[in-house]
Amino acid sequence: MLLGILLRGAQPLLIAPPVIRQGVQSSLVEIIQGVVGRVRPALVVATSALRSMERELVAACPQTRIVFGNADLQERDEEADVAVLRHPADLAALQLTSGTTGIPRVCAWRQRDVMAALEGMRLAMRLSEEDVCFNWTPLYHDMGLVNNFLLCLTQGVPLALLAPTEFLRRPARWLCGLQEVGASITWSPNFGFAITAQRVQDEQLEGVNLKNVRAFWNAAEKVHRHTMDEFARRFSGFGLRREALKTNFGCAENVGGATFSGIEEEFRWERVATVALQEEGIARPPEGNESAQEIVGVGRAVPGLQLRIESPDGELLADGHVGEIVLETPSRMQEYLGDAEATRLAVVGEGLHTGDLGYLRDGELFWAGRVQERMNVRGRKLDPSEFERTLLRIPGLRQGCFAVFGVDDLQLGTQRPVLVSELREPVTRPYEDILSEIREKIFDDLGVVLDDVLLVGPGRLPKTSSGKRRHRHFRELYLQRRLEPLVSSRKGSVGSPSVARPSENTSG
Repeated sequence: MLLGILLRGAQPLLIAPPVIRQGVQSSLVEIIQGVVGRVRPALVVATSALRSMERELVAACPQTRIVFGNADLQERDEEADVAVLRHPADLAALQLTSGTTGIPRVCAWRQRDVMAALEGMRLAMRLSEEDVCFNWTPLYHDMGLVNNFLLCLTQGVPLALLAPTEFLRRPARWLCGLQEVGASITWSPNFGFAITAQRVQDEQLEGVNLKNVRAFWNAAEKVHRHTMDEFARRFSGFGLRREALKTNFGCAENVGGATFSGIEEEFRWERVATVALQEEGIARPPEGNESAQEIVGVGRAVPGLQLRIESPDGELLADGHVGEIVLETPSRMQEYLGDAEATRLAVVGEGLHTGDLGYLRDGELFWAGRVQERMNVRGRKLDPSEFERTLLRIPGLRQGCFAVFGVDDLQLGTQRPVLVSELREPVTRPYEDILSEIREKIFDDLGVVLDDVLLVGPGRLPKTSSGKRRHRHFRELYLQRRLEPLVSSRKGSVGSPSVARPSENTSG
């Protein structure tokens, strides 16, 4: 269907399918209503599973034709079966982004933006006619749409797709699929590498040899060295070469990948002093017994793109100093559709302000978090991504499905950290044990005393369509007492299965 839309000269906009459970449906209606109000599409194609919501969707989109499944799309217009040639300035596609709070914004991509992005990626990845790509990330995700579908389509690279649900059900299908199609490149967010290393059994990989896969690209969320090391160790016996593990950074505003690790070298990482990073914004080696953390490099800028690190005042920062990642790029979006103010804040002169934090070291970019998601806990600036490595080691939690945020405490003049995590089904451990382990390991690893810990069921913390966690969105739900956890714990005592309530001195 996506290819047919492009051939007709129409512009696609893909929205992540909802999890039809526990109130997520209403969120989808709000998103569709908000997006349709800005885009005003001629047609909305919804999955058949949403037919029960037909009345709500029709009411939300009165001027738009809505069909469910493919049943109403069988009519053919023979005269329209002709590919449409587009001009470089024409609109190519739309992509949702920054849906971490409320309704996502809509990135508008011109033809020349997309082609510039794909050319830069081709050069950085050294794609050739010998390559074959195998991918399980969905097409509504930037990684699936741009880094796989559009890149392979325009470069003549064969692409094989695995349904994301099949990967999550049986991660071994990813590695087996690489063997079956003779793939040389593949992509996954960090959590995909983690669950594959943890869940795949040797007997599931009979006949699999990964020696011909020259690049496993890790992107779309924070890359953890521990995860990459574990993945390399786990599958080295199946031909995996450590130098095949690669990293990438990109965003929808830049139409895909902006930086890529070197093809001929291992990905880079640094061990830096924790306090200096969190309190001073400086990445330097630890001294003596200083606590330290690891930051993984996400590569160098693609040809034709320049990046810099800026302070909140717009000052250019030197190597090793943390600031906002700003791109000067030929593949920049045209605008946030229908949101001139957000566009003005993101595009300043020739620079695209990504909202991401990082630092440079000899041209290598090290990603450090998101500007608007940082917490200030007793003088320490903490990014939610710093909690992930600890959570990955706790049995019973769904990999990568969590939210961390700070709740303002006016009396103490600081923020109280709150953590929410999805449980993995079936639950085989007592809730109390999981809650206690979360608190203990977060304190041991980060020195942070969590004010509140909430455990929710699978699917209750959906990400944005571009794969971002919605920390600020779930902070608002927490303050509104709408998270409805299975169990919660305040200050070390396990509570009843009801929502954990912020104190009266909390402000939003």
